[in-house]
Amino acid sequence: MLTRFHKILLAVLAVQVVLAVIVLVRGSDSGALKEHPLVPGFDAAKVTRLQVFTSETAKPIDLVKRDASWVLASGFDYPADQTKVNDVLTPITKIAAAAPIASQSSRHKQLKVDKSDYERKLVITADGKDLVLYLGAAAGARRTAVRLGTEDKVYAVTGISAFTAGSEPRQWIDTSYVKIPRDDVARLVVKRESGTMELARSVPPPPAAGSAGSGSAGGAEGSGSAGSAAPPPGPPAAEHWTAAIGGTPITLAAGETIDESAIDRLVSEVTTLDMNAPADPKRDASRPTATITIERKASGSTAPAPTVLDVIADGNSFWVHDRSLSRAAMVDKSRLDELIGADRDKLIKKPPPPPAPMPGAGSGSAAKPPGAPGAAGSAAKPPVPTPPGGPGPGAAAKQPAPTPPGAAAKQPTAPPPSARPATGSAGR
Repeated sequence: MLTRFHKILLAVLAVQVVLAVIVLVRGSDSGALKEHPLVPGFDAAKVTRLQVFTSETAKPIDLVKRDASWVLASGFDYPADQTKVNDVLTPITKIAAAAPIASQSSRHKQLKVDKSDYERKLVITADGKDLVLYLGAAAGARRTAVRLGTEDKVYAVTGISAFTAGSEPRQWIDTSYVKIPRDDVARLVVKRESGTMELARSVPPPPAAGSAGSGSAGGAEGSGSAGSAAPPPGPPAAEHWTAAIGGTPITLAAGETIDESAIDRLVSEVTTLDMNAPADPKRDASRPTATITIERKASGSTAPAPTVLDVIADGNSFWVHDRSLSRAAMVDKSRLDELIGADRDKLIKKPPPPPAPMPGAGSGSAAKPPGAPGAAGSAAKPPVPTPPGGPGPGAAAKQPAPTPPGAAAKQPTAPPPSARPATGSAGR
């Protein structure tokens, strides 16, 4: 017969059995909780196409591998940056996770991995098969929500994020379209409807031998033979810009100079030209807005071929095509607008205006008001006091003669008694 004590022992035994089962189950799941690769067997080297979607309505970024190089197929086959493509594909071979952070499709929109609401959707083609991968919002410290297109499970992974896959064409290419050192430019010509503008760099001729110190300045000292020695060579003459408009060199008025800084800035704008996006190189350029020719300095006995750019205005941008390349670019209009529209006033520096006359200043010939002292602008002199017994009123006071340099100053002597005024004579 089971006593109460026996029943308590059986209950304790049952609890121990349940706890043992729980421990065994958790122990068997510990292997399943280890991180496992999400895309096992993925080989980035076998990928031949990568499409990046930012929404279901926007045009995707389409990158295609041709031979060993990637091109932006959605950007007129503009050469893509291999490094930027690898930055997206290589981490996919390593992404791994343990348990999913969500397994219901109702969580997809919240984590931005829904089929119609996502941060990025990657369609990766390898061996003729497409792999769809959704990159979503942040899911913890340095982790991103990721979902395979064939599953509802969402994982938090490291090593990749939505921002790694750029949403603009320019984020997949080298945006530098024209890159010429400004100091290498010898001549720049802009042909436009308003006329041709030419900017040329020139070096003034060196001074004639012996022109400095010829002895003419030393004629007062002697024959000037000291100037016959050859002067030491001076620094090389500085380069400067010349400018012509409509084939006629700019004539400078008195005080005007060529604005070297302004021309340097204009030349820099076209020699370092970055694009906003690739453009159609087959566009009709028979009537361009402007044609810009850049000639470089000769290197030794040969000069590099000139760079010729056709430019067409297109809204807030310029379509630009280097005739030596099979690709074109869209460039922000502000980069070339000033150069194409430059005129004489943009290329010269005018003299500063003369200072305004001071208030009250005049020539002195104007009529003086009654009682005005002296000519205008001259300081009034105080009257010189007349010594007793000296010249009467109206006579000019005699000033003492100046003391010769080095002589001692002569002390004034008292007048003789005969010249002294009699005391009390005025009262008689």
